[in-house]
Amino acid sequence: MTKPFLRAKKADFESLRNLLDQVCSEVAKRFSLYTSNGKPRKATIISVIAKFACLACIVKELSAQATGNVDALYTECHRLAVNVLVEELYSLLKGMEYNVVISTEAVLEYGKADISITITNYGIDLKYNTNELLVEVKTGNSFSLCQLFRYLIAKRSNSLLVWRVRKRQILVFNTENIKPLLMEFMRMVCLRGTRLLSSPRLTCEHIKRPDYKPTQEALQEMFQDFAKALVETLPYILEAIAESLGIDGSKAKPDK
Repeated sequence: MTKPFLRAKKADFESLRNLLDQVCSEVAKRFSLYTSNGKPRKATIISVIAKFACLACIVKELSAQATGNVDALYTECHRLAVNVLVEELYSLLKGMEYNVVISTEAVLEYGKADISITITNYGIDLKYNTNELLVEVKTGNSFSLCQLFRYLIAKRSNSLLVWRVRKRQILVFNTENIKPLLMEFMRMVCLRGTRLLSSPRLTCEHIKRPDYKPTQEALQEMFQDFAKALVETLPYILEAIAESLGIDGSKAKPDK
């Protein structure tokens, strides 16, 4: 696999993405990292490789069993924000006389729907004409460039909105605008993954920091801030979605 990676810097986006898929497949095979349907766990592999420069830390992380440490209150807040957004968006678009379909992540035939809204584990995915828009809902204060890059690498969408509810921010990312950085990220993961695959088993002295566990006071403060911020920012995320999809929110659907 070494020679193709030496040429990776000159490769186009699709070629580089194919190389990334190859690396993920090889790493999945080495560490037995597969989903329930037998596909490589690309999100986990890319995240871990991008996070650690130390190969031994990567090995430890990929070899460890994943455990869920997110407090249930954060999960519930995220679910609530997504559900509120979906229903408000549906109501808005139906009021503009669009035919709207809502689905889960299951593959559906949308028929003649003008707009489809798919609920995902990160937020929602919208399709309107030839436009596809991803909306990630963030109810905490964290932000991951790696996660953002994974969405833009994997999806057909050229645009991603990040609704940071508690930060009261709506960030817009476009693949074309950051393509050089996106390709450099893919190249970095490919090169580090290749180095991992060609290296013997290693050990290191790095100590993993314990997972953060919020106190009762911190959780209560988070929820109060979330509740206020959701109501304040909801109109703005609806407006941003309509604008990104090319929908004029002041008018009903134009006649065909």
